[in-house]
Amino acid sequence: MSKRILALFVCTYLLTLLVTAPASLLDIGLQYASGGRLLLANADGTVWAGSATPALRTQDGHLVALPGLHWKIAIPSVFTGKILVQLQWNDQPTATEAFISVNQIELRHAQFGLPAGLLGETSAMLKPIQLHGQLQIQGDNLVFSSRGMVGSAVVDWRQASSALTGADALGDYRLTLDGAGDRIHIRLATSSGRLLLEGEGNWLAGRSVEFNGKAQASPGNYDNLTELLHHLGPEVAPGVHAFNFVPQ
Repeated sequence: MSKRILALFVCTYLLTLLVTAPASLLDIGLQYASGGRLLLANADGTVWAGSATPALRTQDGHLVALPGLHWKIAIPSVFTGKILVQLQWNDQPTATEAFISVNQIELRHAQFGLPAGLLGETSAMLKPIQLHGQLQIQGDNLVFSSRGMVGSAVVDWRQASSALTGADALGDYRLTLDGAGDRIHIRLATSSGRLLLEGEGNWLAGRSVEFNGKAQASPGNYDNLTELLHHLGPEVAPGVHAFNFVPQ
């Protein structure tokens, strides 16, 4: 009888440790999985329900803080093989639902924002431009796996600006991403602004990005944008510059 009581006590103790596991454990796991590029600063609460300030570590070692994040894991879903996590960003009106299984992650009603300065981390061409503004990312149903992405997402770049131009703001732009497994089709269009951008390409899973675009100034704005335009690429027609996105 005493052995049964001891076993019950041990199981109860281990279950208590599991349920009350601190949120800081997620930070440790995230840093390990991302090679130190992602972290959860000021993690509070438990693994199952908590909050933190996510941050990205740039290539030069600086940390870029993102809006605060609250999460809640549905404990019963752990036993179904498809864990449900609700993610609520401080700057977003609705929560994102994440369904995590062994071989894929599904996001529903995804909404989150990123500083446009992070674009400089994706390409050596973009880094010296010192881009600013806000990236707003939305997608209703996105599925990520080792095969790539399935679903559609929209990235709105609002109040875009650059250190290479005298203009206060370049404009607003939209990237549309359509994923069909190992290939994501990308389209770039200008919503409004002084700098007119357009482009199209593909992101091939496990390989690279093939993206070609064109940039030109709207009427009366060429003088303010000439340095930026020449940095983006060669002039292929009067006032029109071609550029290729080459990830680093």
